[in-house]
Amino acid sequence: MFYYAVITTGIFCRPSCKAKTPLKKNTIFFDTIKDALKSGFRPCKMCRPDLNEATYEPNKDLIERAKELITNNYSKSFETKKIAQMLGVSNNHLVRLFKQYYGTTISEYLIELRLKEATRLLTHSDTEITKVALDAGFQSMSNFYKTFKMRTGLTPKEYRMKCLKGS
Repeated sequence: MFYYAVITTGIFCRPSCKAKTPLKKNTIFFDTIKDALKSGFRPCKMCRPDLNEATYEPNKDLIERAKELITNNYSKSFETKKIAQMLGVSNNHLVRLFKQYYGTTISEYLIELRLKEATRLLTHSDTEITKVALDAGFQSMSNFYKTFKMRTGLTPKEYRMKCLKGS
């Protein structure tokens, strides 16, 4: 393991850093972090060579914030692009990271949250099915019925009746 420092910026990085590759004439190498720090260089904010590589996950905080935003706003009209923009990343990057960290797409996660809320409302209230769909975040009744039946095997009305009989 080695680290390289960029004389013109005063920053040192891991060899795998995604930052722009510096000119050779502006680069010096170090065997340890201590050597780089002693020479007056500061750690890169992208690759964070000052943190343990095994535990450092630069995208974990980002993806957890994305999940929190999605979880707190699932019942509203939703665009992944807006969340990506709020987090300062591209839509494709956010989608890729979400799948990598959570093993599901943002769309699938959103559907699961909405269905969970719909089933809760169907079993714990006498709210009209149309209002249940809207309160859970579904934008159209046909999409709600189709998704609900595909996931549960029952229509919302059948689900409610089954749950009431089971109580």
